[in-house]
Amino acid sequence: MARLKDRYAVELLGLSEEKGTLKEDLEQVILMRDTLEDPNVQAFLMDSHILDPVKHKLFADSFSGKIPEHLLKFLYLMIHENQESLIIPVLTEYIDRANRHLGKMEAKVVSAKALTEEQTESIRNALSRKLDMPVEIRVSVDPGLIGGFYVLANGHVFDGTVKSDLNNMKRTLKER
Repeated sequence: MARLKDRYAVELLGLSEEKGTLKEDLEQVILMRDTLEDPNVQAFLMDSHILDPVKHKLFADSFSGKIPEHLLKFLYLMIHENQESLIIPVLTEYIDRANRHLGKMEAKVVSAKALTEEQTESIRNALSRKLDMPVEIRVSVDPGLIGGFYVLANGHVFDGTVKSDLNNMKRTLKER
């Protein structure tokens, strides 16, 4: 599955480089990924009772005229090849590879409550210094967290949640 995801991402990246539209395509792929990550959209795409033309119509209605034709054709191809479950992983892999190619990185910050612009900027600056490259931040809220936040960046998790702190204290107390 990972090899297939990588293959699709590399092919899509190759198309962007060949057309000389990597920067623009990256912005559009982020839009696509963020739109298609919605749980209702995912449920729609994964429903095997919904015919391919209906799924194509969703893409055409959502993205036609907003994204380049080769990106829209990629979505159609994924549906045609029954790879709906790989759309988000492929788009995410494309984003990671394109960012590395452009010398930057994307990080996801998940917090217990909405972060202010200052907090987001502070996290962005800290990550940029730690990783020695510009970092784009995506912020989401998970009310299930007791407090704090965690960051997913470059395959690493930086955990600053209250739950993590409590688990560390529990482990320390058990060791004593």
